[in-house]
Amino acid sequence: MNKKDFKQFCEDNNLRYKKDACGDPISPSRKGTKTDQLYWTGSGDIGVYVERETKKKYTFLKQKLIEEYGLRLHQDGDTDGTFYATTGQAVKVASFLGCAKNAVSQATRDKMSKLMKERLHNG
Repeated sequence: MNKKDFKQFCEDNNLRYKKDACGDPISPSRKGTKTDQLYWTGSGDIGVYVERETKKKYTFLKQKLIEEYGLRLHQDGDTDGTFYATTGQAVKVASFLGCAKNAVSQATRDKMSKLMKERLHNG
C-alpha cells in the first residue's frame, strides 16, 4: 500500500485524513486524548497508534484491541503502543477510536448548508 492507496482507503471508508509533521498520511482520532490514529506503514498493513493517561487504561485498551479486534502488537510502551491491522480490522478500529467522520450523506450536508445560509441572510 502506498500513500495514495492509504488516502483512497480513508476516502472510501469515510475516515479523517491529514498529513503528520513528517508529511506521512494519518487518520487522526477526535475522541479521548486525540492522539490515537491510524497511520500508513509502507506495507500492506495499516498501523494503529494509541495512547492513554495511565498504564491501567492502556493495558485494558491493548487487551481489547488484541482480543476483540485481532490486531497484532508491534511496539509496547507503558502508556502507548503501536499495532498492525488489516484493512478490514482497521475500519472497525477506526470507528471505535473515533477516526471515522460523521456518517451524514452529501445530500443532507447540502441541505443543512442551504438552511444555514438562509438563516444567515434572514438575520
